[in-house]
Amino acid sequence: MGELLVRLLPELVGLLITPGAVIGCVLLLHSRRPIPNAAALGGGFLAVYAMVAISALLGGASEPESTPSEVTHGTGLVVGLLFLAIGCWMAVRRPGPVAERPRLLRELETAGPRKAFVIGIALGVINPNLFIMMAGMSAISSSDVGVAAALFATLLLLIAASLDFLIPMGIYAALGERARTGLDTAQDWMLRHSRALSLGVLFGFGALFTVRGLVDLS
Repeated sequence: MGELLVRLLPELVGLLITPGAVIGCVLLLHSRRPIPNAAALGGGFLAVYAMVAISALLGGASEPESTPSEVTHGTGLVVGLLFLAIGCWMAVRRPGPVAERPRLLRELETAGPRKAFVIGIALGVINPNLFIMMAGMSAISSSDVGVAAALFATLLLLIAASLDFLIPMGIYAALGERARTGLDTAQDWMLRHSRALSLGVLFGFGALFTVRGLVDLS
């Protein structure tokens, strides 16, 4: 179990770093129903990850060594190469206006819980971190742990992804209006540096997964 958790560390950190999720959550904390709206966004986002996890578990991830290690290593390598490719594509594109919110985030300005949930699903599907979740579930399916350990590792992946929502919501619930200044500062900083953050995540984790995959397959 310990070896599996160590292997999943990059996936856990990668799922935790989702700037778009944090920006959307903070944006909804300014709405009329801050906690319900933010929770709905997070629920839609996590529903996508949960479907990936359930599909993997039903496909055999809960059975010891149900997936050959070569498949897991290959999946990680593909994720790494995909991240590097997306990073290169973003790097050669002309930057957009500074601090411009993506269309889905602008839609959140008038969203209620239902709309926030649907947008959360959309953000979850188009987020590159979805491939990190797939790589994590592939690692679980190729490990020699039992059912309980596989379920626990899967839960850790989902918790890591949920922290992008739980942390801002927890700060707001604890401090109320006093938290908005700090959350707004964090949101503005991420918007101003969204391109750099995205490139850092894509190239950083792309290189990590690629090197790990090549080493494991060699």
